[in-house]
Amino acid sequence: MKLLTICNSTIRYGSENHMLRVACGLARQGVEVHAAFPRVDGTASMVRDCEAAQVSYWPFDLTGQFGSYPKDATVSPCLQMLLLLNAVRPDVVQFTAAWPTYVWAPAWTCALYNIPLLAVFQCASEVVYLPWLDLKQLAWARRGPQRWMAVSQQNALALQQTFGTRTGEIGILYNGIEIDPATNVPGEAETEALRREVRLELGMPAGARLLMTTARLVPEKGHADLLQIMPRIIDEFPDVGCIWAGDGKERHALETQVERLGLQQHVRVLGYRADIARLLRASDLFVFPSHIEGGCSAAIREAMLHQVPIVCSAAGGITEVVHDGSHALVFPVKDTDAMLAQLSDALRYPAKMRALAERARKRIEEFSSERMVDDYLAVLRELCLAGGKMAGSRELRHAEPAEMLWERSCRADGSVELQPAGLTGTLQSELLVDLLAAEQKQYIKFLEEQEEQIARLNRMQESP
Repeated sequence: MKLLTICNSTIRYGSENHMLRVACGLARQGVEVHAAFPRVDGTASMVRDCEAAQVSYWPFDLTGQFGSYPKDATVSPCLQMLLLLNAVRPDVVQFTAAWPTYVWAPAWTCALYNIPLLAVFQCASEVVYLPWLDLKQLAWARRGPQRWMAVSQQNALALQQTFGTRTGEIGILYNGIEIDPATNVPGEAETEALRREVRLELGMPAGARLLMTTARLVPEKGHADLLQIMPRIIDEFPDVGCIWAGDGKERHALETQVERLGLQQHVRVLGYRADIARLLRASDLFVFPSHIEGGCSAAIREAMLHQVPIVCSAAGGITEVVHDGSHALVFPVKDTDAMLAQLSDALRYPAKMRALAERARKRIEEFSSERMVDDYLAVLRELCLAGGKMAGSRELRHAEPAEMLWERSCRADGSVELQPAGLTGTLQSELLVDLLAAEQKQYIKFLEEQEEQIARLNRMQESP
Protein backbone atom coordinates (compact mmCIF):
# COMPACT_ATOMS: atom_id res chain seq x y z
CA MET A 1 0.00 0.00 0.00
CA LYS A 2 1.25 3.46 -0.88
CA LEU A 3 -0.23 6.14 1.41
CA LEU A 4 -0.10 9.90 0.91
CA THR A 5 -0.87 11.76 4.15
CA ILE A 6 -1.52 15.51 3.95
CA CYS A 7 -2.04 18.37 6.37
CA ASN A 8 -1.81 22.11 5.86
CA SER A 9 -0.46 23.16 9.25
CA THR A 10 2.37 25.64 9.61
CA ILE A 11 3.13 24.85 13.25
CA ARG A 12 3.34 21.64 15.23
CA TYR A 13 0.75 20.97 17.93
CA GLY A 14 -1.55 18.08 18.87
CA SER A 15 -3.17 17.45 15.47
CA GLU A 16 0.17 17.42 13.70
CA ASN A 17 1.64 15.04 16.27
CA HIS A 18 -1.25 12.63 15.66
CA MET A 19 -0.70 12.78 11.91
CA LEU A 20 3.00 11.97 12.34
CA ARG A 21 2.33 9.29 14.93
CA VAL A 22 0.03 7.51 12.49
CA ALA A 23 2.38 8.00 9.53
CA CYS A 24 5.43 6.68 11.39
CA GLY A 25 3.45 3.81 12.90
CA LEU A 26 2.18 2.74 9.48
CA ALA A 27 5.69 2.99 8.04
CA ARG A 28 6.92 0.61 10.75
CA GLN A 29 4.20 -1.85 9.64
CA GLY A 30 5.54 -1.85 6.08
CA VAL A 31 3.29 0.77 4.47
CA GLU A 32 5.02 3.06 1.96
CA VAL A 33 4.17 6.45 3.45
CA HIS A 34 4.55 9.88 1.83
CA ALA A 35 3.81 13.00 3.89
CA ALA A 36 2.96 16.43 2.46
CA PHE A 37 2.75 19.66 4.44
CA PRO A 38 4.24 23.20 4.28
CA ARG A 39 7.98 23.62 4.80
CA VAL A 40 8.25 26.49 7.30
CA ASP A 41 10.08 27.03 10.59
CA GLY A 42 7.12 25.68 12.55
CA THR A 43 7.22 22.32 10.74
CA ALA A 44 11.00 21.78 10.72
CA SER A 45 10.79 19.14 13.47
CA MET A 46 8.05 17.34 11.51
CA VAL A 47 10.35 17.08 8.50
CA ARG A 48 13.13 15.66 10.69
CA ASP A 49 10.77 13.08 12.19
CA CYS A 50 9.65 12.01 8.72
CA GLU A 51 13.23 11.52 7.60
CA ALA A 52 14.05 9.52 10.74
CA ALA A 53 11.06 7.22 10.18
CA GLN A 54 11.82 6.79 6.46
CA VAL A 55 8.65 8.64 5.50
CA SER A 56 9.08 10.50 2.19
CA TYR A 57 8.41 14.21 2.59
CA TRP A 58 6.89 16.54 -0.04
CA PRO A 59 6.79 20.32 0.54
CA PHE A 60 3.16 21.24 -0.06
CA ASP A 61 0.98 24.21 0.90
CA LEU A 62 -2.70 23.73 0.20
CA THR A 63 -4.22 27.22 0.18
CA GLY A 64 -7.84 28.23 0.14
CA GLN A 65 -11.11 26.80 1.45
CA PHE A 66 -13.67 25.22 -0.84
CA GLY A 67 -13.68 26.52 -4.41
CA SER A 68 -13.59 30.15 -3.31
CA TYR A 69 -9.93 30.91 -3.81
CA PRO A 70 -8.53 34.44 -4.33
CA LYS A 71 -8.70 35.90 -7.83
CA ASP A 72 -4.94 36.50 -7.81
CA ALA A 73 -4.09 32.91 -6.81
CA THR A 74 -1.51 31.48 -9.23
CA VAL A 75 -2.49 27.86 -8.54
CA SER A 76 -5.88 26.81 -7.20
CA PRO A 77 -6.06 24.27 -4.34
CA CYS A 78 -7.42 21.55 -6.64
CA LEU A 79 -4.61 22.03 -9.13
CA GLN A 80 -2.07 21.83 -6.32
CA MET A 81 -3.70 18.60 -5.17
CA LEU A 82 -3.65 17.15 -8.67
CA LEU A 83 0.04 17.93 -9.17
CA LEU A 84 0.86 16.24 -5.87
CA LEU A 85 -1.26 13.19 -6.70
CA ASN A 86 0.37 12.93 -10.11
CA ALA A 87 3.84 13.03 -8.56
CA VAL A 88 3.22 10.56 -5.72
CA ARG A 89 0.57 8.39 -7.40
CA PRO A 90 -0.77 6.94 -4.11
CA ASP A 91 -3.10 4.02 -3.57
CA VAL A 92 -4.93 5.97 -0.87
CA VAL A 93 -4.85 9.51 0.59
CA GLN A 94 -5.29 10.52 4.23
CA PHE A 95 -6.06 14.20 4.86
CA THR A 96 -5.86 15.70 8.35
CA ALA A 97 -8.38 18.56 8.43
CA ALA A 98 -7.88 21.24 11.07
CA TRP A 99 -11.41 22.55 10.37
CA PRO A 100 -14.36 21.29 8.27
CA THR A 101 -14.00 23.90 5.53
CA TYR A 102 -10.53 22.68 4.50
CA VAL A 103 -11.71 19.35 3.13
CA TRP A 104 -13.08 20.64 -0.19
CA ALA A 105 -9.98 20.45 -2.42
CA PRO A 106 -8.80 16.98 -1.26
CA ALA A 107 -12.33 15.55 -1.39
CA TRP A 108 -13.15 17.03 -4.80
CA THR A 109 -9.85 16.12 -6.45
CA CYS A 110 -9.72 12.57 -5.09
CA ALA A 111 -13.36 12.01 -6.06
CA LEU A 112 -12.74 13.27 -9.59
CA TYR A 113 -10.13 10.54 -10.11
CA ASN A 114 -11.63 7.90 -7.77
CA ILE A 115 -8.63 7.90 -5.46
CA PRO A 116 -9.64 6.56 -2.02
CA LEU A 117 -9.61 9.26 0.65
CA LEU A 118 -9.67 9.11 4.44
CA ALA A 119 -10.49 12.57 5.81
CA VAL A 120 -9.91 12.94 9.56
CA PHE A 121 -11.30 16.10 11.18
CA GLN A 122 -9.18 16.87 14.22
CA CYS A 123 -11.33 19.78 15.36
CA ALA A 124 -15.01 20.14 14.46
CA SER A 125 -16.54 21.04 17.78
CA GLU A 126 -19.31 23.26 16.41
CA VAL A 127 -21.67 23.36 13.43
CA VAL A 128 -20.38 25.31 10.41
CA TYR A 129 -22.95 26.66 7.97
CA LEU A 130 -21.90 26.12 4.36
CA PRO A 131 -23.33 27.30 1.01
CA TRP A 132 -25.80 24.95 -0.65
CA LEU A 133 -23.57 24.42 -3.70
CA ASP A 134 -20.60 23.39 -1.56
CA LEU A 135 -22.72 20.86 0.31
CA LYS A 136 -23.94 19.37 -2.97
CA GLN A 137 -20.40 19.04 -4.31
CA LEU A 138 -19.15 17.41 -1.11
CA ALA A 139 -22.09 15.00 -1.11
CA TRP A 140 -21.12 14.01 -4.66
CA ALA A 141 -17.49 13.50 -3.55
CA ARG A 142 -18.52 11.19 -0.70
CA ARG A 143 -20.25 8.82 -3.14
CA GLY A 144 -16.79 7.59 -4.14
CA PRO A 145 -14.35 5.56 -2.02
CA GLN A 146 -14.15 8.10 0.83
CA ARG A 147 -14.46 7.81 4.61
CA TRP A 148 -14.86 10.92 6.74
CA MET A 149 -13.97 10.51 10.40
CA ALA A 150 -14.15 12.60 13.56
CA VAL A 151 -11.98 12.13 16.67
CA SER A 152 -14.92 12.16 19.09
CA GLN A 153 -18.65 11.47 19.14
CA GLN A 154 -19.32 15.13 19.93
CA ASN A 155 -17.40 16.23 16.85
CA ALA A 156 -19.06 13.54 14.71
CA LEU A 157 -22.47 14.97 15.57
CA ALA A 158 -21.31 18.50 14.68
CA LEU A 159 -19.94 17.24 11.34
CA GLN A 160 -23.18 15.39 10.62
CA GLN A 161 -25.08 18.66 11.05
CA THR A 162 -22.48 20.63 9.09
CA PHE A 163 -22.46 18.38 6.02
CA GLY A 164 -26.01 17.04 6.23
CA THR A 165 -24.86 13.41 6.36
CA ARG A 166 -26.86 10.43 7.54
CA THR A 167 -26.53 9.17 11.11
CA GLY A 168 -23.43 7.00 11.35
CA GLU A 169 -21.95 8.16 8.03
CA ILE A 170 -19.26 10.10 9.91
CA GLY A 171 -17.13 7.53 11.74
CA ILE A 172 -14.83 7.96 14.75
CA LEU A 173 -11.09 7.37 15.06
CA TYR A 174 -9.94 8.22 18.57
CA ASN A 175 -6.49 9.75 18.96
CA GLY A 176 -3.87 7.80 20.88
CA ILE A 177 -0.70 8.41 22.87
CA GLU A 178 2.65 6.63 22.98
CA ILE A 179 2.74 4.33 26.00
CA ASP A 180 6.09 2.79 26.83
CA PRO A 181 5.49 -0.40 28.86
CA ALA A 182 8.83 0.16 30.58
CA THR A 183 7.75 3.58 31.89
CA ASN A 184 6.64 3.49 35.51
CA VAL A 185 5.56 6.20 37.92
CA PRO A 186 8.77 7.37 39.67
CA GLY A 187 9.33 6.51 43.31
CA GLU A 188 8.65 8.88 46.18
CA ALA A 189 12.30 9.91 46.69
CA GLU A 190 12.83 10.54 42.98
CA THR A 191 9.60 12.57 42.76
CA GLU A 192 10.51 14.73 45.77
CA ALA A 193 13.95 15.47 44.32
CA LEU A 194 12.38 16.48 41.00
CA ARG A 195 9.79 18.68 42.74
CA ARG A 196 12.53 20.58 44.59
CA GLU A 197 14.60 20.91 41.43
CA VAL A 198 11.76 22.34 39.33
CA ARG A 199 10.61 24.78 42.00
CA LEU A 200 14.17 26.05 42.47
CA GLU A 201 14.52 26.44 38.69
CA LEU A 202 11.25 28.44 38.47
CA GLY A 203 12.02 30.60 41.51
CA MET A 204 9.07 29.25 43.52
CA PRO A 205 8.98 28.13 47.18
CA ALA A 206 10.05 24.53 47.82
CA GLY A 207 6.64 23.74 49.30
CA ALA A 208 4.56 25.38 46.57
CA ARG A 209 1.71 23.35 45.08
CA LEU A 210 1.99 23.65 41.30
CA LEU A 211 -1.00 23.76 38.94
CA MET A 212 0.24 23.06 35.43
CA THR A 213 -1.48 23.95 32.16
CA THR A 214 -0.13 22.92 28.75
CA ALA A 215 -1.80 24.66 25.81
CA ARG A 216 -1.33 27.29 23.14
CA LEU A 217 -1.75 30.81 24.50
CA VAL A 218 -4.86 31.64 22.49
CA PRO A 219 -8.32 32.78 23.71
CA GLU A 220 -10.04 29.43 23.11
CA LYS A 221 -7.75 27.65 25.59
CA GLY A 222 -9.29 29.51 28.53
CA HIS A 223 -6.23 30.86 30.35
CA ALA A 224 -8.09 34.11 31.03
CA ASP A 225 -10.82 32.13 32.83
CA LEU A 226 -8.21 30.60 35.11
CA LEU A 227 -6.68 34.01 35.84
CA GLN A 228 -10.12 35.30 36.75
CA ILE A 229 -10.45 32.85 39.66
CA MET A 230 -6.80 32.78 40.75
CA PRO A 231 -7.06 35.62 43.31
CA ARG A 232 -9.81 33.68 45.15
CA ILE A 233 -7.82 30.44 44.92
CA ILE A 234 -4.74 32.12 46.37
CA ASP A 235 -6.75 33.71 49.18
CA GLU A 236 -7.70 30.23 50.40
CA PHE A 237 -4.53 28.38 49.27
CA PRO A 238 -1.61 30.85 49.41
CA ASP A 239 0.93 28.09 48.63
CA VAL A 240 -0.49 27.58 45.10
CA GLY A 241 1.42 28.51 41.94
CA CYS A 242 0.57 28.16 38.24
CA ILE A 243 2.96 27.17 35.47
CA TRP A 244 1.83 27.55 31.86
CA ALA A 245 3.76 25.72 29.15
CA GLY A 246 3.01 26.90 25.62
CA ASP A 247 3.20 29.96 23.44
CA GLY A 248 0.84 31.95 21.24
CA LYS A 249 -0.56 35.31 20.22
CA GLU A 250 -2.13 35.98 23.64
CA ARG A 251 1.11 35.67 25.60
CA HIS A 252 1.73 39.41 26.02
CA ALA A 253 -1.91 40.08 26.94
CA LEU A 254 -1.89 37.30 29.54
CA GLU A 255 1.40 38.42 31.04
CA THR A 256 -0.01 41.95 31.29
CA GLN A 257 -3.10 40.62 33.05
CA VAL A 258 -0.92 38.64 35.49
CA GLU A 259 0.88 41.88 36.40
CA ARG A 260 -2.37 43.84 36.69
CA LEU A 261 -3.75 41.25 39.14
CA GLY A 262 -0.49 41.21 41.12
CA LEU A 263 0.04 37.49 40.51
CA GLN A 264 3.67 37.58 39.38
CA GLN A 265 4.76 35.49 42.40
CA HIS A 266 2.15 32.83 41.67
CA VAL A 267 1.98 32.53 37.86
CA ARG A 268 4.85 31.64 35.52
CA VAL A 269 4.36 31.85 31.73
CA LEU A 270 7.08 29.51 30.50
CA GLY A 271 6.59 29.60 26.72
CA TYR A 272 7.43 26.54 24.66
CA ARG A 273 8.99 23.72 26.69
CA ALA A 274 10.50 20.48 25.47
CA ASP A 275 10.41 18.92 28.97
CA ILE A 276 6.64 18.64 29.47
CA ALA A 277 6.87 15.17 31.05
CA ARG A 278 9.40 16.43 33.60
CA LEU A 279 7.22 19.40 34.54
CA LEU A 280 4.14 17.19 34.83
CA ARG A 281 5.88 14.82 37.23
CA ALA A 282 6.80 17.81 39.40
CA SER A 283 3.25 19.22 39.47
CA ASP A 284 0.40 18.64 41.92
CA LEU A 285 -2.51 19.21 39.51
CA PHE A 286 -3.07 19.56 35.79
CA VAL A 287 -5.65 22.27 35.00
CA PHE A 288 -7.17 22.52 31.53
CA PRO A 289 -9.86 25.26 31.07
CA SER A 290 -10.19 24.95 27.28
CA HIS A 291 -13.28 26.20 25.41
CA ILE A 292 -12.86 24.23 22.16
CA GLU A 293 -11.40 20.77 21.53
CA GLY A 294 -11.71 18.12 18.86
CA GLY A 295 -11.28 14.92 20.80
CA CYS A 296 -9.69 14.54 24.21
CA SER A 297 -6.74 16.93 24.27
CA ALA A 298 -3.26 15.46 23.86
CA ALA A 299 -2.25 17.51 26.90
CA ILE A 300 -4.85 15.74 29.06
CA ARG A 301 -3.80 12.32 27.78
CA GLU A 302 -0.18 13.09 28.68
CA ALA A 303 -1.22 14.15 32.19
CA MET A 304 -3.14 10.87 32.52
CA LEU A 305 -0.09 8.94 31.34
CA HIS A 306 2.10 10.53 34.04
CA GLN A 307 -0.59 10.03 36.69
CA VAL A 308 -1.09 13.73 37.47
CA PRO A 309 -4.51 14.61 38.98
CA ILE A 310 -6.67 16.55 36.50
CA VAL A 311 -9.23 19.35 36.71
CA CYS A 312 -10.57 20.14 33.24
CA SER A 313 -13.43 21.54 31.18
CA ALA A 314 -15.90 19.37 29.25
CA ALA A 315 -14.85 20.81 25.86
CA GLY A 316 -15.14 18.69 22.71
CA GLY A 317 -14.65 14.98 23.27
CA ILE A 318 -12.84 15.25 26.62
CA THR A 319 -15.62 13.56 28.59
CA GLU A 320 -15.60 10.58 26.23
CA VAL A 321 -12.19 9.68 27.66
CA VAL A 322 -12.19 11.41 31.06
CA HIS A 323 -15.23 10.80 33.28
CA ASP A 324 -16.07 13.28 36.02
CA GLY A 325 -15.54 11.77 39.46
CA SER A 326 -13.85 8.67 38.07
CA HIS A 327 -10.72 9.98 36.35
CA ALA A 328 -10.80 13.74 36.96
CA LEU A 329 -12.91 16.65 38.17
CA VAL A 330 -14.75 18.17 35.18
CA PHE A 331 -16.58 21.50 34.88
CA PRO A 332 -18.79 23.00 32.11
CA VAL A 333 -17.02 25.06 29.44
CA LYS A 334 -16.53 28.75 30.41
CA ASP A 335 -18.18 28.21 33.81
CA THR A 336 -15.66 29.93 36.10
CA ASP A 337 -17.76 29.36 39.25
CA ALA A 338 -17.82 25.61 38.60
CA MET A 339 -14.10 25.65 37.81
CA LEU A 340 -13.42 27.46 41.10
CA ALA A 341 -15.47 24.87 43.03
CA GLN A 342 -13.78 21.87 41.39
CA LEU A 343 -10.29 23.32 41.74
CA SER A 344 -10.90 24.16 45.40
CA ASP A 345 -12.08 20.59 46.05
CA ALA A 346 -9.01 19.21 44.31
CA LEU A 347 -6.72 21.30 46.52
CA ARG A 348 -8.63 20.37 49.71
CA TYR A 349 -8.61 16.62 49.09
CA PRO A 350 -5.27 15.56 47.54
CA ALA A 351 -5.72 11.89 48.51
CA LYS A 352 -8.98 11.75 46.54
CA MET A 353 -7.24 13.31 43.53
CA ARG A 354 -4.41 10.77 43.68
CA ALA A 355 -6.99 7.98 43.52
CA LEU A 356 -8.58 9.59 40.44
CA ALA A 357 -5.14 9.89 38.83
CA GLU A 358 -4.45 6.18 39.36
CA ARG A 359 -7.70 5.27 37.61
CA ALA A 360 -6.93 7.75 34.82
CA ARG A 361 -3.54 6.06 34.27
CA LYS A 362 -5.29 2.72 33.72
CA ARG A 363 -7.93 4.35 31.50
CA ILE A 364 -5.40 5.91 29.11
CA GLU A 365 -4.02 2.47 28.24
CA GLU A 366 -7.22 1.98 26.20
CA PHE A 367 -6.06 4.80 23.89
CA SER A 368 -2.56 3.72 22.92
CA SER A 369 -0.86 4.76 19.70
CA GLU A 370 -0.59 1.11 18.69
CA ARG A 371 -4.37 0.71 18.79
CA MET A 372 -4.83 4.00 16.93
CA VAL A 373 -2.45 2.94 14.13
CA ASP A 374 -4.21 -0.42 13.82
CA ASP A 375 -7.57 1.36 13.53
CA TYR A 376 -6.24 3.64 10.78
CA LEU A 377 -4.71 0.72 8.92
CA ALA A 378 -8.01 -1.17 8.96
CA VAL A 379 -9.88 1.80 7.46
CA LEU A 380 -7.18 2.43 4.83
CA ARG A 381 -7.21 -1.21 3.73
CA GLU A 382 -10.99 -1.11 3.47
CA LEU A 383 -10.76 2.03 1.31
CA CYS A 384 -8.12 0.50 -0.96
CA LEU A 385 -10.35 -2.52 -1.49
CA ALA A 386 -13.34 -0.29 -2.24
CA GLY A 387 -11.27 1.85 -4.61
CA GLY A 388 -10.07 -1.18 -6.52
CA LYS A 389 -13.67 -2.28 -7.09
CA MET A 390 -14.89 1.07 -8.38
CA ALA A 391 -16.21 0.70 -11.91
CA GLY A 392 -14.89 3.15 -14.47
CA SER A 393 -12.14 4.38 -12.15
CA ARG A 394 -10.24 7.19 -13.79
CA GLU A 395 -6.49 6.71 -14.13
CA LEU A 396 -4.11 9.54 -13.43
CA ARG A 397 -2.16 10.01 -16.64
CA HIS A 398 1.35 11.48 -16.61
CA ALA A 399 1.19 14.78 -18.46
CA GLU A 400 4.91 15.05 -17.88
CA PRO A 401 7.32 12.88 -15.92
CA ALA A 402 6.85 13.26 -12.16
CA GLU A 403 10.32 14.79 -11.92
CA MET A 404 9.08 17.71 -14.04
CA LEU A 405 6.37 18.54 -11.50
CA TRP A 406 8.78 18.83 -8.59
CA GLU A 407 12.11 20.64 -8.78
CA ARG A 408 15.07 19.21 -6.92
CA SER A 409 17.50 21.53 -5.16
CA CYS A 410 20.41 20.83 -2.83
CA ARG A 411 20.45 22.30 0.66
CA ALA A 412 23.62 23.55 2.33
CA ASP A 413 23.99 20.23 4.19
CA GLY A 414 23.94 18.33 0.89
CA SER A 415 20.50 16.79 1.26
CA VAL A 416 17.96 17.03 -1.55
CA GLU A 417 14.84 19.16 -1.28
CA LEU A 418 11.75 18.87 -3.48
CA GLN A 419 9.75 21.99 -4.35
CA PRO A 420 6.73 22.39 -6.67
CA ALA A 421 7.87 23.30 -10.15
CA GLY A 422 6.36 26.01 -12.33
CA LEU A 423 3.24 25.18 -14.31
CA THR A 424 4.51 26.22 -17.72
CA GLY A 425 3.23 23.69 -20.24
CA THR A 426 1.48 21.59 -17.60
CA LEU A 427 -1.70 23.65 -17.75
CA GLN A 428 -2.10 22.73 -21.43
CA SER A 429 -1.78 19.01 -20.78
CA GLU A 430 -4.54 16.47 -21.19
CA LEU A 431 -4.13 15.57 -17.52
CA LEU A 432 -5.80 18.78 -16.30
CA VAL A 433 -8.63 19.19 -18.81
CA ASP A 434 -11.34 17.61 -16.68
CA LEU A 435 -10.30 19.33 -13.49
CA LEU A 436 -9.94 22.74 -15.13
CA ALA A 437 -13.45 22.45 -16.58
CA ALA A 438 -14.89 21.54 -13.19
CA GLU A 439 -13.01 24.31 -11.43
CA GLN A 440 -13.98 26.85 -14.06
CA LYS A 441 -17.66 26.14 -13.45
CA GLN A 442 -17.16 26.41 -9.69
CA TYR A 443 -15.18 29.65 -10.00
CA ILE A 444 -17.76 31.22 -12.33
CA LYS A 445 -20.50 30.22 -9.91
CA PHE A 446 -18.56 31.84 -7.08
CA LEU A 447 -18.16 35.10 -9.03
CA GLU A 448 -21.86 35.09 -9.90
CA GLU A 449 -22.74 34.68 -6.22
CA GLN A 450 -20.48 37.58 -5.28
CA GLU A 451 -21.99 39.80 -7.97
CA GLU A 452 -25.51 38.88 -6.82
CA GLN A 453 -24.64 39.78 -3.22
CA ILE A 454 -23.25 43.14 -4.32
CA ALA A 455 -26.33 43.83 -6.43
CA ARG A 456 -28.59 42.90 -3.49
CA LEU A 457 -26.73 45.28 -1.19
CA ASN A 458 -26.98 48.07 -3.77
CA ARG A 459 -30.73 47.54 -4.07
CA MET A 460 -31.10 47.66 -0.28
CA GLN A 461 -29.14 50.94 -0.12
CA GLU A 462 -31.19 52.49 -2.92
CA SER A 463 -34.54 51.53 -1.41
CA PRO A 464 -36.18 54.24 0.76
